[in-house]
Amino acid sequence: MTYQEVKKQHTVKTKTGVEENFPAIVILVLIIAIPFVLVAVLQGQVSSLSLKLTEANQLLQVENEKLKQLNYQLKELQSLQRVEEVALSLGLVNNTDTEIVVLVPPSARPASTERIDAGPATVAGAVPASLFDRLLDFFYGLLGGSELL
Repeated sequence: MTYQEVKKQHTVKTKTGVEENFPAIVILVLIIAIPFVLVAVLQGQVSSLSLKLTEANQLLQVENEKLKQLNYQLKELQSLQRVEEVALSLGLVNNTDTEIVVLVPPSARPASTERIDAGPATVAGAVPASLFDRLLDFFYGLLGGSELL
């Protein structure tokens, strides 16, 4: 055997401190890094839930506004029904036979003289009277109407 071969057999490979402690270093790094990763993930979930909560609160505010409007409309309708009940208890009559007469120029009249039932007529620009307006008109008529003007 040659000197070099003997030297190769007797030389023991020595490990450095980093090589010996490598598994411990990896475990230590993992122990330190894993909590940071978990905290980051949890913060992401918390911010996502916070965003969903904000959106739900905004939707709740919109629905509360709709509820307020519907309650207002309900109270308005109930007040009109109370006015009608009081008017009926005072002896007023609910008029369901209101007719609208539309005068047609002679050139636009049909050739025949028989009456044609065309159903309800609508007048352009006419606004249907509410119960309250009809009651005011009735009371105005009771007071003499044109004498007040």
